[in-house]
Amino acid sequence: MTIPHLKALPALFTALWTGAAMAQTTLDTQLLGLASQTDVSSFLSNPAAVHASSPRYRFVLNSAGGGYFNDQQRLLDDFEDAEEEGERLERLSQERLLFPTDFERQIAIFERMDGKLFTLSGGNISAVSLPVERLDLTLVSSVVSRLATAFRYDPEDANRLRTAPILGIAQRPDLESRIIIQGIAISDIGINLSHNWERFENTRVGITLKYQGVRLLDKAIEIDDYEEITLDEFERNIETEHHINADVGIYKQWTRYWYSSLVVKSLNSKSYTSKAGTEYRQHPGVAVGLAYTGDRSLGSLDWDIVPSQRRYGLLDDEQRVRLSGQYRLNRRWHLSAGVEAIIEGRDSDSLSLGAGYHWENGAAINMALIYADEREFGGSIQVRFPFWKRDDA
Repeated sequence: MTIPHLKALPALFTALWTGAAMAQTTLDTQLLGLASQTDVSSFLSNPAAVHASSPRYRFVLNSAGGGYFNDQQRLLDDFEDAEEEGERLERLSQERLLFPTDFERQIAIFERMDGKLFTLSGGNISAVSLPVERLDLTLVSSVVSRLATAFRYDPEDANRLRTAPILGIAQRPDLESRIIIQGIAISDIGINLSHNWERFENTRVGITLKYQGVRLLDKAIEIDDYEEITLDEFERNIETEHHINADVGIYKQWTRYWYSSLVVKSLNSKSYTSKAGTEYRQHPGVAVGLAYTGDRSLGSLDWDIVPSQRRYGLLDDEQRVRLSGQYRLNRRWHLSAGVEAIIEGRDSDSLSLGAGYHWENGAAINMALIYADEREFGGSIQVRFPFWKRDDA
């Protein structure tokens, strides 16, 4: 009896994660705060700051993507151990009759796996500023996805394994332990409008009107059936809903160096139910930020005080506080670093380190690695690319 170690999960995660990406730029179009554990869009999604312009080019593309892996409980290792033990039992059964005691190690592995959880998360976001006179318009698209896998052990499987040789059952017994896979992907595409609020000095406001898709995966698979499951069968267990939503944001410059921001995401609340009956309730998320910009340094403190990523089945609410900084070494290179503390959620506190490069034409790239543990890490990348030169440039 073999049990796979979930090699198909990355492909499943890709199937769930369907959408394009958006991007962030502050009012001075600096790249800052790349790394985030479960929502790469958190540092890009302020509708007041997403628009970017260039004096030499008609369009500016900002795009970012990233992912995060969390197997702190070593569920994938346990799956591999169970698979190897199942292969050993199959080889042994070809040499002699199996005894009840031969299954003790397999039973111990199942008991060890019970309740453990493995998660994948990621997102991408893209924004293309449109050359419309007197209006700061931006085409925006994004997707944020999370996937969780857990093992639910049925204690009666121990008796089923032990009694199979006694009863003379030639084939392996039917086991009731299950692999639970649940995932959610929220994808958006919309138009962003932002402008300077003349009644309040150095204040910029923005709104993103978007067509939003919510995809819910919810499937329980018996161990004996896992090897025969195909990606098409997973996709048939995805419930998809669409509706109109909106984000709003404010960006305020208080002095030459200090800025603050406020973002409210997904104003239109709604509840969804997966095909297996698991409920997901979407409510507006609220994030605030405080930033400092010096001649060669940047720093920001960001807090999602009301999480935009809500509980869904095995997946908890995600609420974080992040302190990040950036230092420009010269005209081309900069270094960045960050610390993220988890207020609510399964992930651990983490550190991030990154570097970026700027070209003469305004293009830039910034990369960061996130590290919490050897079994919990991730990374992200952001690019800015101006294109289609203006006639008068």
